[in-house]
Amino acid sequence: TPLLRFLRNRGVPEECLSRMEEEHIDATVIDCMDDGTLSEYIPTYGDRIAARRFWRKMGLESSDENLDQADTSTTTRTRTNAQSNKCALKKTRRIDLGWIHDGKQVRTRKGGGTRTIDVPKDTKKSDLINYSKELFFPNGKCRFGSLETLNYDILDFQEEAVLDESITVGELYSLVRLGRLRFYFSTTSKINLQGEESEGNDVQTIDLDENDQESEPLFNLSSDLDESEVTFGPVSNAEPIPGELDDTIIYQFEGDEQDFISLEIPNTNTSGNRLSPASNDEGSTSAASNEIVCITIKLHRSNLLEEMITQFKDKILLRQTLKFCFIDEKGADADGVSRDVYTTFWTEFMEHIGEGEEVRVPSLPNRWQKQEWKSIGRILLKGFKDHGYFPCRLAPAFTVALIFGESEVSEEMLFESLLLYITQSDRDLVSNVLKSGCPDEDRDELVDLLDRLNVTALPTQDNLKGLLLSAAHKHLIQKPRYAAEQMSSTASHILKESFCSPQALLQMYQEKKPTTKRFLKLLEASPTTQAESQSFRFLQQYIRGLDDPGLRRMLRFVTGSDMICVNKVEVIFTPLEGLARRPIAHTCGPALELPWTYGSYPELCCEMDSILLNQNSFEFSIV
Repeated sequence: TPLLRFLRNRGVPEECLSRMEEEHIDATVIDCMDDGTLSEYIPTYGDRIAARRFWRKMGLESSDENLDQADTSTTTRTRTNAQSNKCALKKTRRIDLGWIHDGKQVRTRKGGGTRTIDVPKDTKKSDLINYSKELFFPNGKCRFGSLETLNYDILDFQEEAVLDESITVGELYSLVRLGRLRFYFSTTSKINLQGEESEGNDVQTIDLDENDQESEPLFNLSSDLDESEVTFGPVSNAEPIPGELDDTIIYQFEGDEQDFISLEIPNTNTSGNRLSPASNDEGSTSAASNEIVCITIKLHRSNLLEEMITQFKDKILLRQTLKFCFIDEKGADADGVSRDVYTTFWTEFMEHIGEGEEVRVPSLPNRWQKQEWKSIGRILLKGFKDHGYFPCRLAPAFTVALIFGESEVSEEMLFESLLLYITQSDRDLVSNVLKSGCPDEDRDELVDLLDRLNVTALPTQDNLKGLLLSAAHKHLIQKPRYAAEQMSSTASHILKESFCSPQALLQMYQEKKPTTKRFLKLLEASPTTQAESQSFRFLQQYIRGLDDPGLRRMLRFVTGSDMICVNKVEVIFTPLEGLARRPIAHTCGPALELPWTYGSYPELCCEMDSILLNQNSFEFSIV
């Protein structure tokens, strides 16, 4: 046996081999014997290891031979079965056939869709065209016209017209090796760009139903508008329903920050004319007059802060006339909506980003970098330039440093800003200590205040003001320095022209701040009856009883701004009574409709309080 020959070649004694042959110890049993038993037949340990390895090698080779024989028999049997199976010799292949008209796939409800058919393997391009005509033009016509008025071709699965006239479907399957091939029947109208018919063809027009009308464009430039404007968002003649405007696009201009674009449209007397390229005729060019386009920006009130910053990253907005509207609100912008937009922006800015109490300075959130702070500077400039709105809750020392530079901030201005930056109780504490010294019962509170301002030195009567000035410089100038520098780069050059000096800026702070006297001076009314005079006195009495936050809310309800940005507020008397009685504000006027049916001051006070405390009252519900 092979095992005995292998052992004989290794020098195993013949008597051992003879004994193995007598007792039938061959390769099939040595792997089942332990080493002690096998040593009785093969004395040497190395020969026993070699014998076991020889057996394993022989076993693997025999297994491979058996497998090869099995595979050969299976393959032979499969080929034999395939030769007798008619399905393996099919002469057709299945394909998908679609329809593309003027670059768009035609849906099933319009006569298109995807059709799955079996075609012979020798089908060529001309045959596919004939199949397409039968499927998509059963009577030689479709909703887009007759076949004679259309240009047509066959596109491959990549929607490219690269099919050779002689190549077959079977050859394509072998070439691209896809599970199923897809072809497209492509048709285009034989109409030129001017809408004229091609020579020798009669174009048939077919009316489309309402479901087939194309949607309104997102970007609309039209000369038949009452006021030329570029609207970003859906354009619809009908009044939008709630939620319809949620998917508006945000206006984002992509270009070099140093480049400016002036959008102009021709002023025509005929409505419905389309924009056309400028004529080369000098006479017609000189006769045409141009008007500046107004950009309307649609915003979500709930996300106004981030959306405004995104919008004003584009420098071009500083040179354009802007109008705003709130999505799902009805207000039309005649300055009132714009004032409300800037007021809402700076209110949210102070609440979410500002640090301080009565006056604040911006913190530096991680998500806002250079471009965001430049955008905020443009918002500051645009609001003041167009509507006279300035966020007077910004600390005066910070604003002076932003516009005129840090060198123009005096110690007195810095100290006054710090007093408004800290809380009212801390303000009273500092004033009392500087005036009368620091009693023992106030010393702990003073040390706690300085600790919150990051002052580590112990205060004394002599060094207290110096410590407070150092803290003021750190919190009002140093910490927000990066924000001030970026905002200054986009706003200071224009604002510096509006304010000739820091004193003029501080004077503006005083004039913009609403006070009882200034508010009452804004009201203009012409009562003609005793009831109207009485209601007007009730209104004046209500305003006299408001604190500073209440005055800002009342002013914003009437004008859209919490700072004084208008010269007057007209009071109009109305006969509303019962459940319908309420004051109605028109911020664009601005005007206030005041019912003359109030019988007492508490009636007006109760209704005004409920309005000013309800946040929904500041949304625009009247066009």
